[in-house]
Amino acid sequence: MAMRLELPGEGKTKEKPVAYGSLSLQLFSSFEVARDGVPLNGRVGGKARQLLKILAANRGRSIPRDELIETLWPESDPATGANSLKVTAHNLRSALEPDRPIGLPGTFVIAQDRTYRLDPDAEIWIDVDAFQHHAHQGHALDVRGETGTAKHYYEKAEALYAGDYLEDDVYEDWTIVRREQLKDVYLEILGRLALMSFRGEAHHAAIRYCHKIVTADPCREDAYQMLMQSHGALNQPARAGAWYAVCRTKLMREVGSGPSEETVLAFEKLFHQAV
Repeated sequence: MAMRLELPGEGKTKEKPVAYGSLSLQLFSSFEVARDGVPLNGRVGGKARQLLKILAANRGRSIPRDELIETLWPESDPATGANSLKVTAHNLRSALEPDRPIGLPGTFVIAQDRTYRLDPDAEIWIDVDAFQHHAHQGHALDVRGETGTAKHYYEKAEALYAGDYLEDDVYEDWTIVRREQLKDVYLEILGRLALMSFRGEAHHAAIRYCHKIVTADPCREDAYQMLMQSHGALNQPARAGAWYAVCRTKLMREVGSGPSEETVLAFEKLFHQAV
C-alpha cells in the first residue's frame, strides 16, 4: 500500500541549532520554547505564547493581522484587536530577546504589511519541521528500495514524536486537522519500522513498535497480527494469545465487530486450532 507521508509545508530543515541567537520550538506534546538552549517557558506566557505557537505552526507563511486577531481575540472589535496584537507581539519579542536594544527590530518575529511571520533567515528549529523532513527523506529512500537508509530516517522522525501535536491546545480549531495529519504520518512510520524489524527477524523491536501503534490506534489489526506473529516466533504463545484477546476486545468496543478473517487465521495458524 502506498504511503502518504507528504504534508503541506514539508521540506528541508536544519538540524537543531546551537549557535548564539537560535530559537528552538517543540510542538509535539506540550509546547516548549528555548533561546540558545535555555528554556523560556516561564517567560513566554498568555497571548504571547499563543501567538508564538500560531507563528510556528504557520512557518513560511505571512499571517494577516485580521486572521490573528480573529483567532486570539474573536470577540474583539478591529481597533481593540489590532492594539492587543501589537502589544502581544511586543511582549513576545521582549520575552524572546530581553537584551535587544530598544528600537531595533526583533530577530525572530517580523511584522510587515499588516502581516506577521517568523523570520525565515533566523536560526529557528521546530521539531515538526524536522519530523516532516526525516519522514519525507525516509519515504523517498523507501520507494527506491534503499530500506536500510530509509529506516535510519524513519527512526529519527519517530524519535521526535514526543506526543500528539500541541496537546495543550487539543480543543483549538486551528490545531485539529494538523494534529491528525501528523498522527497519520507517525503511524505510517511506525508501521514501516515494525514491518522492517519483523522481516529482519528483530522481533523484540517489532513488538515495541507495534505497542506504540496500538496505543495510538487501538483498532490497527495489522499491528495485532504482527504482535501475535512476533511473540510466536519468540516462543511466547501466551503473549500471542493475550494480544488476540486485546484485539477482539478493542474492536468490539470501538467498532462493534470482531477481528477480520485475516486476523483470526493468523491466530489459528499460530495455535493450529480453531478459535
